Amino acid sequence: MNKHYGWISLSILTASSLCADVVMFKSGDKLTGKVVQMADGKMTFDSTAAGSLTLNMADIQTFSTDEAIVVEKSDGSQLKLKATAGETGKISLEEGDTSMSITDITEINPKKPKWTGALIAGANFNRGNTKSDTANLSVNAEKRRENDRISLAAAYRFDQQRDNSTGKDSTTTDNWFIKGKYDYFISEKTYLFGTAKYEKDRVANLDMRFSPGAGVGYQWIEKSDLNFLTEGGGSWVYERYTEPSKTRKYMAIRLAYHFDKSFNEYVKVFHNVEFLPSTEDVETYLLNADAGVQTKLIGRWIMEAKAELDYNSQPAENSDKKDYRYILGVGWTF
Repeated sequence: MNKHYGWISLSILTASSLCADVVMFKSGDKLTGKVVQMADGKMTFDSTAAGSLTLNMADIQTFSTDEAIVVEKSDGSQLKLKATAGETGKISLEEGDTSMSITDITEINPKKPKWTGALIAGANFNRGNTKSDTANLSVNAEKRRENDRISLAAAYRFDQQRDNSTGKDSTTTDNWFIKGKYDYFISEKTYLFGTAKYEKDRVANLDMRFSPGAGVGYQWIEKSDLNFLTEGGGSWVYERYTEPSKTRKYMAIRLAYHFDKSFNEYVKVFHNVEFLPSTEDVETYLLNADAGVQTKLIGRWIMEAKAELDYNSQPAENSDKKDYRYILGVGWTF
């Protein structure tokens, strides 16, 4: 670009910025509208003529904003400023004659950390020749900040059926759990975690199980459409059973992983495994696993189908080691 053309472009941008944000491309083209956000080298821009667009920062020569924006620099510092068009590859700052290279900007208007997750419920009631009541409710929530992550989850499952030969109702499922987890990232991918889970299963005669733990995790992939992590550490397990009454406590190794993949905005699959083998007895261990799929219905409403396995190698007397569950529910995401 020659010097005269540069001054002409700058004048056009300055005049246009009185009523809108303006982006000038290296090709000489320009867009007017609103700078919404920028992250990972992509700018979200609401164009006056074309609506919402995703622009490559590598293609942008300079830009200006009608109002102040929050700019995060590569050193982690943030500035709130009104940008004016500058030389090629730069913007001028509102405060004075200083300028900033576009390549030094890592984010514009960075999103504030917020809770995300889903509340899912399902129920089935039969009356007539078959009498049964089935209900399940689960909630999971996560808040991801720059250096840490908080995860919460809880679920309740109930199933009751009538024996037609005796006319008596029997409960076949009645369990619930609540758990929390905190991850602190000591590097981009490596983090330290602390976790605790409390659960109860009346049918399995488990009065309570409490299992706090801690260790190290590695976030192999963390993207909006793909996540994979692995964890290793230790856990303390305390169990109290009824009928017959007994308690058990032991130290265990904790190994776990999580995977989820979104194929598009409508379909997402997930898989989780947690393995807790005792350090004191090789025949004592717990295994929790699930796998499922979520499909978007409309708006924030989703449908979820999943299979769960809870395995206890040393259950209460007359109780099965394995619990399989196949759950279908409708939920709301936030």
